[in-house]
Amino acid sequence: MKKIFTILTLLFVLKSYAQSYYKNLFDSMHYDTDLGYSNSGNQTDFSWAASAHMEALVLMYEKTHDPKYANTLIQCMGNVIDRRDDLRDQLQPPQAGVSNIYDYRGVSGAAWSTDHYNITQGDGKTYAHVVHSANITYPMAKFAAIIKDDSTIQNTSYQSGGRYHNMTFIAIADDLIQKVIETLHYHEGQWFTESGNIGYYKERNDNPPIKYGGAILPFNMQSAMGRVLVQMYRATHNPDYLTQLNQIANFIKANTLLDTNLGANTWEYWKNPIYITDDISHAGLTVSFPYECYKYNIPNIYTNSDILAYAKTLTKNIYQSPLFVNGAVSDNQKNWNVKTDVKNGTAGYDSYIAYRWLALSEYSPEIYQLIADLYAAENYYTKIQIDNLSYFSSLTIALLAAHEKLIVPTNTNHEWGTGSDWRGVANGSFFGTNKDEFAVIRNFDGMISIMKPQGRKFYKFPNSKVYGNLYDWRGIAAGDFFGDSKSEMIALSNHANSADNGIYVLKIENNDIIESGKITGWGADSDWAGVAAGNFISGGKDDFIVARNYNTEVIVYKFNGTTPQPFYSNALNFPANSKIAAIASGNLDSDNKDEIALLVNSPNTAYNGIHVYDIDDNGVMTKIAERTGWGAASEWRGLAIGDIDANGIDEIIAHRNYDGEYNVYKLNGSILDGIGSESFPVVQTQDNVMCFGNFDLSSQNDELVTLRKDGGIVMFSAAKVVKTPPNTNKRSDPCQDEIPNELFSFIKSSSFSKKDFKEIVSVK
Repeated sequence: MKKIFTILTLLFVLKSYAQSYYKNLFDSMHYDTDLGYSNSGNQTDFSWAASAHMEALVLMYEKTHDPKYANTLIQCMGNVIDRRDDLRDQLQPPQAGVSNIYDYRGVSGAAWSTDHYNITQGDGKTYAHVVHSANITYPMAKFAAIIKDDSTIQNTSYQSGGRYHNMTFIAIADDLIQKVIETLHYHEGQWFTESGNIGYYKERNDNPPIKYGGAILPFNMQSAMGRVLVQMYRATHNPDYLTQLNQIANFIKANTLLDTNLGANTWEYWKNPIYITDDISHAGLTVSFPYECYKYNIPNIYTNSDILAYAKTLTKNIYQSPLFVNGAVSDNQKNWNVKTDVKNGTAGYDSYIAYRWLALSEYSPEIYQLIADLYAAENYYTKIQIDNLSYFSSLTIALLAAHEKLIVPTNTNHEWGTGSDWRGVANGSFFGTNKDEFAVIRNFDGMISIMKPQGRKFYKFPNSKVYGNLYDWRGIAAGDFFGDSKSEMIALSNHANSADNGIYVLKIENNDIIESGKITGWGADSDWAGVAAGNFISGGKDDFIVARNYNTEVIVYKFNGTTPQPFYSNALNFPANSKIAAIASGNLDSDNKDEIALLVNSPNTAYNGIHVYDIDDNGVMTKIAERTGWGAASEWRGLAIGDIDANGIDEIIAHRNYDGEYNVYKLNGSILDGIGSESFPVVQTQDNVMCFGNFDLSSQNDELVTLRKDGGIVMFSAAKVVKTPPNTNKRSDPCQDEIPNELFSFIKSSSFSKKDFKEIVSVK
């Protein structure tokens, strides 16, 4: 009984380290406790910064239900309300020099007015902009709606000080609703309706100190207030809000066109004779209102087809190729190549802020990786400053956390040329530490390099080896082949000259990559498919396999000292014109040896897909599972095996060019179960090669390195990270999806017998 108790205690400790990657990042930057600009004496700070931080906190609370986000949010909201134009003199305790603010009309009202955006900036004639009021009250209305919808939290008592100290959540919600009503009433005179059930907000028309007095507000500002009305309707079910948000929706719809060629919605910045395009940043706020209507099931306003058309505005109209985006809706005169930092047109970098579009990834999944790809690119995060502890950063990270998928990019390097023609990547411990590095090989110049993550990029060490551009490399693998507790490399060349065609063994010596040996002389028509390393033959050292499409054979090699020797050749019975696209190895079934997976493109759909094999100590391959039946147009390309969920057993991730998806499979007996997929824009992942490795010792998950056709190197972490317990190097975690699946061997159920379902392949 004591043993069981100890194990369950350990499981509890390990489970506590499982968390979202971006939630962890959000908290590590202390956004979970930071009050931001909520207690600022400068009213301009409330317009965008304080409101963005409050929105980030309400997103994190909606996603996690962690009370710490609610506590910080309530403090922020209380501070912001205390500093409303008409409430500043009621601050407790009173603050010297802080008094109510009167706008250009002499009115002190339920808003946060500023002279920052005046024709004459700083002239003291403050004006309360509808969009600012909307941004500030939106998190308040949304938090109130969350509380009203969840009776289990309504009696929770808030005890962290400020305006709402010692009040229950339901009492706070009621007060927030009242405060939002007051702000809506403050802007009531700016609301106009037309026949046909159309409504919109205008600027005030009594000689305000701003441009465009009396003008109908731009669509992003209409949407900003529209989403406040969505949350107020959720919180109160008052039909007046439903009527008003319907009128705003009808106004926006009447000024939105469908590009039938792209299936994408297009629109201008506003309904005004002065033509202005809606840049990415403002357009993201424009689409937030249709998204909220659809997400929260506000009836008869926006349909699924409407939302998909908005998604295609980003994926088809704005996004042109990986890291190359237009600056605005239907405007290809302003664009930015983030990879090279070449920007055309006059748009500022802040026009390219894209985080609000992440919400649409719920309905168009590839949007998540499109935007995350931008966020992770060096030129983007340095030019737009979303990693500098600003409160737009907190909202960006919160949106990335709220819509997290399967994997998220963590490290990138896009300085490599588009002609790199990457041919392989492999993880290994090249310096004998417990942290992996990875080796890459490319065809452009025959370069072989070793890299490791550093900051958000990669550090290259030791010196690269360059073979030249004639070798037609077909893959690289790494393992401890010499038994020296360090990794060596196997590179596979399909050189036109048979004297150079074959297997190259490389190692690190004196900070250089050197050739240790080679097995060449193969026919120029070998058509090598790939190489993989692993523990296939009992004996303590790693072995490797090579596959060639010439006769669809897989050859097993083991080392005699530092010399590789062929051990067994397995011929595979694939139909004519079938091609092995990639091979990978890993421990898929928790025994003490590795399995291999082959990714096969075949005109016969019965063979098109993934084939998994065991290798016995005689080098004989036996098929144990497959996932086939895919269409002949799949064009499988990338394959990797690693532990994505930190449960101690590896998974398979396979990529196909057809749709850009990464599909993840787990071996379950003789079945490959699909356990998840990640969608990318097709061109973003085209011809990717990939590998898993343990590159981040703070996480028990393996990370995924991908080499892209555009030359970039991108590393991904699992969106659900299992943190390594402090002061340990333990890598396996018996918790999968936070549910104990297997404890330790003495209480495991009997493993299946592989012999019961093995399919013997023919042997050459």
